[in-house]
Amino acid sequence: MSSIFRLCALSAATAAILLTGCTTGVEPVPTVWPPAATVPASAQARDVYVLLSGGGTPLSNNYSQYLQAGALAGWLQQDFPADSTWIFFGIGNREGAPPVLADVRREWKRDGRIVQSWLPGPLPHNRPATRDSFLRALREEILPAVRGGGTLYLFVGDHGELDGAGEKRESAITLWQLKPGKRRTGGWSTDEREVLGVAELRKALAAGLGRGRVVFCMTQCHSGGFHELGVAREMTPPAAWFSSRPPWLGKAAPGLLLPVAGFTATDEASPAAGCDADPDPERWLGYERFLPESLLGRDLMSGQPKGAAALSFAAAHESATLVDHTIDKPRSSSEHYLEAWARLIETRLATTLAVTERTRRAVEAYQRAVDGRPIAALDPALQEQQAQFARFTERLVEQIPVDGALLRGGSRQQLDNAIRGRAGRGSGGGGRRGAMAEARRAWTETLRPAWKAAVASGAVPELTPAVRAFEQRLLELEDKGRDLLLPRGNNDTPLLNELYWNSSYAEPAALDRGRAEAVAAWGAARRDRIVAWGLAAQEPRLRAAAAKIGPGPVLVEQPPTPLSRRTAAERVLFYRRVLAAWEFLLAMDAQGPLVELAALRALERTPVRK
Repeated sequence: MSSIFRLCALSAATAAILLTGCTTGVEPVPTVWPPAATVPASAQARDVYVLLSGGGTPLSNNYSQYLQAGALAGWLQQDFPADSTWIFFGIGNREGAPPVLADVRREWKRDGRIVQSWLPGPLPHNRPATRDSFLRALREEILPAVRGGGTLYLFVGDHGELDGAGEKRESAITLWQLKPGKRRTGGWSTDEREVLGVAELRKALAAGLGRGRVVFCMTQCHSGGFHELGVAREMTPPAAWFSSRPPWLGKAAPGLLLPVAGFTATDEASPAAGCDADPDPERWLGYERFLPESLLGRDLMSGQPKGAAALSFAAAHESATLVDHTIDKPRSSSEHYLEAWARLIETRLATTLAVTERTRRAVEAYQRAVDGRPIAALDPALQEQQAQFARFTERLVEQIPVDGALLRGGSRQQLDNAIRGRAGRGSGGGGRRGAMAEARRAWTETLRPAWKAAVASGAVPELTPAVRAFEQRLLELEDKGRDLLLPRGNNDTPLLNELYWNSSYAEPAALDRGRAEAVAAWGAARRDRIVAWGLAAQEPRLRAAAAKIGPGPVLVEQPPTPLSRRTAAERVLFYRRVLAAWEFLLAMDAQGPLVELAALRALERTPVRK
């Protein structure tokens, strides 16, 4: 399928600048990577489609990720040539081949408890989602296919994190981290270095992209930093905007680094919604689900049709954002680019007196627009963006109508107050910590020794051999100082790890389903069962200790979390700053940045299907 790079909503003059890279104005226009329409594709160039997902370990690679990846992999297999698709998920289990390990965690709700299980996540032509596997294929197979003028469509549905420290802190994709141990004894270990950050991915793309382009969609936490694959982190204003050159002003630099653009679920600093080990049709919400459903035109859980399939990531992004009422903050690369200009205006231009009168007036107009004054520019593309943001805002108002006035016309200060608002901390935290400390003492000093002796002597008849062996394993670990019954910080990872490796779920070839389900059920009910045993004991001290510990938390089904006032205000303020920055660039007749913006918007709208 050939790519089409459309010049959307550009004036004739701007389109000419985009194509020729020059202007008759006084401001020099930075070099912009050429649009596909001006670059003849080589005979070897083709469009390719890449899915990267399923990172972390079997304890964190949740079933919702596999649902998303399975639907996208099926679409790629059905609609595109096999030599143009690449799939990287989890440990790399392939359809039709024996699974390596179970790499997908799925929870079940049973009798008021959450019971764990695991399954292998096989996908067609799958490869491991590791740095080496992905980057090697990118360098040797994927980029050579597009470097002559093709388009790489990249979908990342993984976990995300912030990697590094200080100024080097950046968005990163969490790749598959469970690896075979290097010791003679074998085993497996977690390699937390298995992450792929913005800088490393940008370097790989720059080395091999050639005349190709990348359009991406990412649904993971902290995904917003990946807009900086193609967009510079900081914008450089021209010297002509200043009455005297400020000391911080560097050399003119382009705002675009590579022909890479796309869409993310959120910004660099924030987590994203979704990623559920027990996805429920009514409770699994967010960009992780809504964007692929818009792209494919069907429900990810039922597989049933769900409207017309979107023709581009841009169209799918709009549809998903309209229904996404979670903590997500969806955004595009062109919006990220404009927000970078907004930061420059707010932190540099608005804080120095050394600007021209024209710049000062444009800054004041920017501030009024962010404060709620309607955008007055007549540029068709800006008006289109303004209309889209208005639709997004009205959907937010539908969710929290009580804040309609704030979202439609509140001042920046009012929006900032809503964003900074925090619920007051309740009292009694110290009492809760004290009660938990007493419960731990009751467990370690009184109930646990008696329980351990009863298990060792076979005096707990309800324990099957498999469950008894598993419980003895947990008691041994507790002898070494592990907190498994009452973990600090509600950290259930150690218990999950033991369930995974000792239930037989880990190795599908050796799966004993009866044993696996019994051990998993015991893991879910362990605290309740031990406390019940203690309450039935003859010794008063055991009964008192069991009462002090108490049963585990009860699972109570909650309705989906409604859209928060804070998230709605964050989204609206972002929309305002983006539009105001665009109006500022028009007022300054900033041809270079406007050309770059037009190029980004055109690339974002590249059709993924014809």
